[in-house]
Amino acid sequence: MEQNKKVMERFVEFINTGNMEIGREIIAPDVIFYAPTSPEPMTGLEGYAAVLNMMRGAMPDVHWTVEETIAEGNKVMIRFTMSGTQTQPLMGIPATGKPIRVTAMNIYELRDGKIIREHGLPDLFSLLGQLGVLPLPKM
Repeated sequence: MEQNKKVMERFVEFINTGNMEIGREIIAPDVIFYAPTSPEPMTGLEGYAAVLNMMRGAMPDVHWTVEETIAEGNKVMIRFTMSGTQTQPLMGIPATGKPIRVTAMNIYELRDGKIIREHGLPDLFSLLGQLGVLPLPKM
């Protein structure tokens, strides 16, 4: 389990830097990646690169901070805070220049020190509210 946590630390470094060498080191060639922004799962490092390029292209200062990690067997669940500033279009939303801070809870499955499956669960409602696309509820 500790080895899997170390792999996930490298994964966060991959997300925060966009360094594809790290991606090749820790992501299995046949990885399956489920994201709410795609109706079909994405596969391979190319699937990760597509999402990463979309995210980093729209928010060049995007940064993931690990808030909590739970590991059991070959699975790791991580609660992240994603922050950044939307300076370019994102998912069809024109650039707003607004900063965002969103929680994501992702579940990863690993084999032989590599990620083989991910279920990405970002709080898209909060993201869309912070970008002004949806009204956020008043509390």
